[in-house]
Amino acid sequence: MDKNIENYKSYLTSKNLSTNTINSYIYDINGFGEYLNEEYGLELTNTRKAHVLTYLVNLQKNGKSSATISRSISAMKNFFEFLKKDKLIEDNPAGSIHSPKQIKKIPSILTEDEISLLMKQPDINSFKGSRDSAILELLYSSGIKVTELINLKIKNINLGVGIINVEGTKERIVPLSQYAINSIDNYLENFRNKRCKEENDFLFANISGEPISRQGIWKILKFYEKKMNLNKELSPQILRNSFAVHLLSHGADLGTVQELMGLTSFAATQNYFNSVEFKSIEVFKKTFPRV
Repeated sequence: MDKNIENYKSYLTSKNLSTNTINSYIYDINGFGEYLNEEYGLELTNTRKAHVLTYLVNLQKNGKSSATISRSISAMKNFFEFLKKDKLIEDNPAGSIHSPKQIKKIPSILTEDEISLLMKQPDINSFKGSRDSAILELLYSSGIKVTELINLKIKNINLGVGIINVEGTKERIVPLSQYAINSIDNYLENFRNKRCKEENDFLFANISGEPISRQGIWKILKFYEKKMNLNKELSPQILRNSFAVHLLSHGADLGTVQELMGLTSFAATQNYFNSVEFKSIEVFKKTFPRV
């Protein structure tokens, strides 16, 4: 990691910011730093406003959302202001750049065919592949958030009944698809316990046997996004959106979707309803396409 980024990370830590906030800022700055080096062969201290602008255009071309671009701008503004105060640069190259207006839009999703293709990617006969398969199936078939996923413990799962107990501020019981049950069972029975340390009671682990991190989940999804040559972003939120929209498309009611996802606002649930393309007025016997 760039020394200036390391110093900035230490500075953010001293400000008592949350780990997620710090990791998001550092992720965005590293992304820009890699772009700057690959495209221009420059260090971060040599950044000009034009470099920042071309990077933002590149993000937009790659389908990044207004929220993601706004976060990147904020991260760069604060980082370069930090360098300016340390007299490492004279001016903040991102200082006068404004965030794009965030328009409330229809949630981005994967199609059911894309979901089927995604689930075929992991090699389920290895630790990494079996774990990734369980993560992907669980994110899609339960609609849980990434924070809820990484905090799941083995005690929260009942494969015999086919449910998980999501703890936290929005505690709830969520049913699992048979695909998710099979993937989790394969991961637990054949790979997890051989890799994990005894004191680790979290469901998902990294290759070192320690609890997997939020960033670890993002890396997994980016790996399969690239492997599939997907022309859209693959993220925990995209899978959560897909869960909601596919349920509604197959006849589930808004109240059920709201309860399963732990949504407190009915309006938030209705936003998913706008993504539904009704092919039939008949409610299908099964409301989830991957059972």
